[in-house]
Amino acid sequence: MPQELPSEIRILIDTALNAFSNRNQDIFINTFGGDVVIIDGFAPFRWTGPNAQSRWWSDAEKWGHEFGVRGENISPKEIMHWQVAGTHGYVVISAMLTITLSKGEPINRSGILTYTLAKLGDEWKVQSQAWGRLN
Repeated sequence: MPQELPSEIRILIDTALNAFSNRNQDIFINTFGGDVVIIDGFAPFRWTGPNAQSRWWSDAEKWGHEFGVRGENISPKEIMHWQVAGTHGYVVISAMLTITLSKGEPINRSGILTYTLAKLGDEWKVQSQAWGRLN
């Protein structure tokens, strides 16, 4: 196995994370494809289906509004593990999520992001994203 994550997969994940941090819904949603699964730390905790990323985004916006979130930034720390088998990929990343609130100090949460990916046609797409909070 090569020592570094293939660049086209790295670019896809970086694009998804940057779109999330910059609140660019269209770019974020377009990084996904196929039958999507998203797991996150707020209810309903799991979104599935071909439009799961859009429903997750909508629910995340509602959650943020309810709790006074002004912004969120996800900073990848280290690629912990990855594997590519043909047209399928798996990537585990340690990350820091910084939540900026309308009032009060920012909240920092360390966690693990796990992705599964698939090459659909000529391009890689995220098929699942799971956030596991560590603190």
